[in-house]
Amino acid sequence: MKKSVAVLLLSLLFSVSASAADLKIGVVSVERILTEAPQVDAVNTSMLERFGPQRDELQKLEKEITGLQENYKRNELVMTEDKLNDLKKDIIGKIQMLKQKEARLTQEVNTVRSQELATLQQQVRGIIEDIAKKGKYSLILSEGVAYASDKLDITDKVLEQMKKAFESKKK
Repeated sequence: MKKSVAVLLLSLLFSVSASAADLKIGVVSVERILTEAPQVDAVNTSMLERFGPQRDELQKLEKEITGLQENYKRNELVMTEDKLNDLKKDIIGKIQMLKQKEARLTQEVNTVRSQELATLQQQVRGIIEDIAKKGKYSLILSEGVAYASDKLDITDKVLEQMKKAFESKKK
């Protein structure tokens, strides 16, 4: 009985090691891709161009509110009660308007960023799959890898493909 269990374990070990010899594993750093890929810079530039004027408008409104608050503090003792109340109402109204505009802009930016990120993730997945098929990889890992040898890292290959895709899209 003990012999048959030992033989079974040995044969299992040999079959696992034989199939492991055919196993080709790669690792991709998604973090590096999301910081170094030219598509990320293009998305950031696009977002700045698209939402820059709205951001500038919010900054202008913030400066206006700051000016009104300083005016209120400076003239608090010399203004009439009615003028102080009017100024206070104006400040409160502008602060509420600022908060509403900030919330709308934040929501819009988050929506667009999520869409762009989904497109980018789909492109990365396609490139990784292409590299895996061409390189005959059995397994490619990305997130949650505690350690991987540099020999297994294919991030540079993915970035190279992304740069080529970006360049061909620009033309």
